[in-house]
Amino acid sequence: MKKGKINAQKTIDKTFFALGTVNTIMLNHCGNLNIIEKAIQRVYEIDDRMSAFKDDSDVSMISANAGLGLLKVHKETFDLIEKAVKFGDLSNGAFDITMRPIVELWGINKKENYIPSDFEIQEALKLVNYKDIILDQKNCSVALKKTGQSIDLGGIAKGYAADEVKRILLENGIESAIINLGGNVVTIGEKLPGQEWRVGIQNPLAPTGEYLGALSATNKTIVTSGSNERFFIKDGVRYHHILDPRTGSPAQSELLSATAICGSSTDADAITTALFILGPQNSIELLKQLKVETIFVTKDLSIMVSNGLVGNFEVQLR
Repeated sequence: MKKGKINAQKTIDKTFFALGTVNTIMLNHCGNLNIIEKAIQRVYEIDDRMSAFKDDSDVSMISANAGLGLLKVHKETFDLIEKAVKFGDLSNGAFDITMRPIVELWGINKKENYIPSDFEIQEALKLVNYKDIILDQKNCSVALKKTGQSIDLGGIAKGYAADEVKRILLENGIESAIINLGGNVVTIGEKLPGQEWRVGIQNPLAPTGEYLGALSATNKTIVTSGSNERFFIKDGVRYHHILDPRTGSPAQSELLSATAICGSSTDADAITTALFILGPQNSIELLKQLKVETIFVTKDLSIMVSNGLVGNFEVQLR
């Protein structure tokens, strides 16, 4: 799916599908469509290397080779896996890219309201441990220790792709733009002279596009992890898609969503997953190590905003 338009102000926007989601890039004060096309091709390239759903991707081949030794991969795939492992360490395992066996077991929105048994969860958890990822930096090679293990960069690859789009736009002289890769939002410059971009923060209990507040942002990335994205309700219990690597079940942190605002979309992508799983109190040590502002929304729709966002976040929920 692709569409594009140019108006009198030479604003270009283009929507496209990649990384398993709908994405949009909009440039202000620019009539050069080739810049957007260059950025989109870069996203396609990342998707081809890092998708867990394409058999010939680096990620799929690593998983297919689990338990069989090291496999040489492209350097950017290696570097992102290495970064993901570091986030595993930083979050004490709350962020774990070996979660794919658990994700497939639950199959949220794929299996009809399926709840795995405790035995099934415990068996799948035997395959989940980011410390089982073996990295050979010298040979740019990756291995998984156990047969049956698999990785998924879905929790960090969109952020990396958004950073790459930003890099390409800046290198081509773009001074005003907004990037949205499946909810990973990056702002470049001001929307208009003296006017910052306004980014809506999703109401986690409402349909997509209904916001509980808006954030003013210049040269920032904003990423939200929330329980509204994929879930089902069975016997009055809400089962969402953000699964805790420690339990193998939907995270129970009293949060409906966690938003991170910082300079790196790669970092924000990984951080929000960890924040959602850990919850506000258990995230304190993690946040001390990172330059990131946060917005937490609890199950009673209370909103907790970090000090750096005071005066910069307007609550719209009534």
